[in-house]
Amino acid sequence: MSDSKGFLHWLFFKKWHPVPSVGSTIALFSIIGVIFVALGIVITVINNNIQEVTIYKYDQKCSPVEYNKKCSFMYKLDNMKAPIYFYYELENFYQNHRRYVKSKSSTQLSGEEISLSDAEKYCDPIIYNKDLEVWQQDVYVTEQNILIPTERKPDDIASPCGLIAKSFFNDTYTLSLEEKNIVLNQTGISWPNDKGKKYKRAPNSESTQWIDPENEHFIVWMRTAGLPTFRKLWGRIEQDLEEGEYTFEFENNYNPQMFAGAKNIVLSTSGPFGGKNLFLSIAFIVVGVIQLLIALAFLIKKIRAGNSFGQKNE
Repeated sequence: MSDSKGFLHWLFFKKWHPVPSVGSTIALFSIIGVIFVALGIVITVINNNIQEVTIYKYDQKCSPVEYNKKCSFMYKLDNMKAPIYFYYELENFYQNHRRYVKSKSSTQLSGEEISLSDAEKYCDPIIYNKDLEVWQQDVYVTEQNILIPTERKPDDIASPCGLIAKSFFNDTYTLSLEEKNIVLNQTGISWPNDKGKKYKRAPNSESTQWIDPENEHFIVWMRTAGLPTFRKLWGRIEQDLEEGEYTFEFENNYNPQMFAGAKNIVLSTSGPFGGKNLFLSIAFIVVGVIQLLIALAFLIKKIRAGNSFGQKNE
């Protein structure tokens, strides 16, 4: 184009503007509807092949229910193919509360020291060591989840500080069959870009921090959930499980009564779309059916109105 006016005219006005006919509209809605219904059916079939076992309120299986103590129970499992994902699930825990989500210091979690004013700004109301849970005040939790007794001053800035860190889920689990331990792989459970980057230990971590920020259970916990009932990955079982009575042993540390909730154990295999997701399959089928109903409505209207339907009135 020789001038700007001609270029703008070519850019904005010389376009192809398709005018859909009734036939093409019916075909379009039909094709989209069939594709969505087919995908919904495929996802449903995949979901049906995913094995999932939920052990509800597992802490209640110990009598009497006591916290900060070891407990075990027997549970029958069917054959399950590896890899099997081991989750803990919490009910009625609102991690999406605005004050809760904001109560952390990303700078501190990345391994840098923060000032008191920054701690008060970002971590309120959990600022000092004395604001932490009692068990967190005199311990250091390593990357391997080992607890080392450590003394620290109550009036020092808590590291990590904030509500999310303080509410860290600290139950631990072992699984066995006929006294043979089943290995629960607890590595690689966090997002690859989190460990060592977003979450990084301080140079003098053991003396200043109550938990190693590169502890993957801690990293998983810090990624807050959007719904009050959620599950978080605790480990992976990388061997097939045969049918039998399994012994679940756990440290019953986390008390769900403080938020009027419950804690469950979930064992699940996975498929191409991840774990079992009924919502996704239902959503695809519902949207597909709606598209097909719209196509059908257009078709009925076209048959009744004849060739005049969709024609421009002169």
